[in-house]
Amino acid sequence: RNVLPPAVTGSTLGLAGCGDLNEPGDSTTEETDDEESEADDDSEARATIALDVQEEIQEAQEEIGTRVQEENLSREDAQAEFRDTQIEIISAAIDDLRAYVADVEGLTVENANEQAAAVLVSGPAAAVLGTLDSDPVNALLSASDFPAPQEDGQPNGS
Repeated sequence: RNVLPPAVTGSTLGLAGCGDLNEPGDSTTEETDDEESEADDDSEARATIALDVQEEIQEAQEEIGTRVQEENLSREDAQAEFRDTQIEIISAAIDDLRAYVADVEGLTVENANEQAAAVLVSGPAAAVLGTLDSDPVNALLSASDFPAPQEDGQPNGS
């Protein structure tokens, strides 16, 4: 029943934690609890966001697969339609995240990878962590886990 190739999404990214949220050397002197929490809020952070698109892609794959089984769609057309649908779903999730980021002071999108359904963000650590409350976000990963888009359009092997 494997009609179409599985989607390459944020689920291919392994959870690696948020190691880049506090840069080394941020806190070199002793601080009180209040000063320490204030410093954490002001520290710059970078993180990879894995977008939550797997369910929508799975639904699209099943719908297209059903049409192939009913002989309403050729396999070649199904593959092309699935690729287009996958790109639309991921693009919409990236747009949703960009809209969320635009409303958060100091938070920016540095890069996006549609093939991996991942976005690299930077800004205040609290704002980066706050992206977990956004609908399209599935996981927050280390910035070093961001899969650079490949120029040939092939999915990353990350």
